[in-house]
Amino acid sequence: MLKTRILTALVIAPIALLALFYLSASNFKWFLVLVLFVSGWEWANFARLQPLGRVIYASGLGAMFFASSDFLMPWIVAAIVWWGAALWLIVQYPSQSALWRRPEVIGLIGVVTLIPCGASLVWLKAQSDAATVLLLLLVLIWAADIGAYFVGRRFGQRKLLPKVSPGKSVEGLVGGLVIAVIAGFATLELMPKVDGRALGQAGWMLLFLGIGFISVLGDLTLSMFKRSRGIKDSSQLLPGHGGFLDRLDSLFSAAPIYCGVLYWTAGLT
Repeated sequence: MLKTRILTALVIAPIALLALFYLSASNFKWFLVLVLFVSGWEWANFARLQPLGRVIYASGLGAMFFASSDFLMPWIVAAIVWWGAALWLIVQYPSQSALWRRPEVIGLIGVVTLIPCGASLVWLKAQSDAATVLLLLLVLIWAADIGAYFVGRRFGQRKLLPKVSPGKSVEGLVGGLVIAVIAGFATLELMPKVDGRALGQAGWMLLFLGIGFISVLGDLTLSMFKRSRGIKDSSQLLPGHGGFLDRLDSLFSAAPIYCGVLYWTAGLT
């Protein structure tokens, strides 16, 4: 299992990084259409759609993204509203699950989960400092995830949300946030300057903490949907890793918030 997981990672990681950093803006958008189509196909399983229905949903979601990705702010606002609601839902789970188990509600949630992330990545890719801001986003997500895993395994005692994800601990969450802050400042030091975003030390720290927390929120929210559906992985497309949603859950939650902060602080001095 570990060997399969490593081999799969060695294949998909270079593809993802090449797409992020070397594709042109137009080709990158088509790459995202493909990613969102597959993610939408997996998401449709949460709504218990049949095979044809899953393809139709995924196709509609991809088309909606392609047609509306330039309307960044409405999608970011939609993401903020949704992830605020998601935090409440996972804390309440399963008592409020009847509110979102209907197929049409899950389908709508898929739209405000997936498309804002795609629109945010399109905007980040178009920035003059795209390499730095994209790498910083990935570093924050990876650091929060890795830090939470290792700190949780070593020091975890208090369960975070056992009804949603029994393996996560409060200590792991705190450890992941600390590692995210350290990794974020290290990335800023090592990479070229971020253009026109004078957040200051305190501002950057708040951003790093916020993105670390929101990335965990994305992970927990997907766990809630999978637990409600009675499945372990969103699909088996990535051997040893599950599906696209399993690998990208933190990115879906973190990217719109991260993009919104950078958008609203662009040009500040």
